[in-house]
Amino acid sequence: MKSSTLVAILVLQAVMVMGILSHSLAADDNFPKCCDNCNSWSGAQFCDDVGPKCRDGCVNCHVVQTRPVKTFRCGDGRAALPENPCPPPCKKN
Repeated sequence: MKSSTLVAILVLQAVMVMGILSHSLAADDNFPKCCDNCNSWSGAQFCDDVGPKCRDGCVNCHVVQTRPVKTFRCGDGRAALPENPCPPPCKKN
């Protein structure tokens, strides 16, 4: 009984991770054109830039903190393929 419960939990976790990645990878065309903190994880690239607002082209913008200053993180992801290299760092104004 214990092994079947463990298998069920592992299958549900795998389905959940696949669903999360498929949702984030659906925004391929809207991935930011520049990214200062590009990370790869589990076959996907994510732009983890944090700042006073999300960059143009960010689809999944989330509030990171509200105090003392409100900051945002772009949670967009796409497939980490050779034809999809991490975008170059953004130019500082």
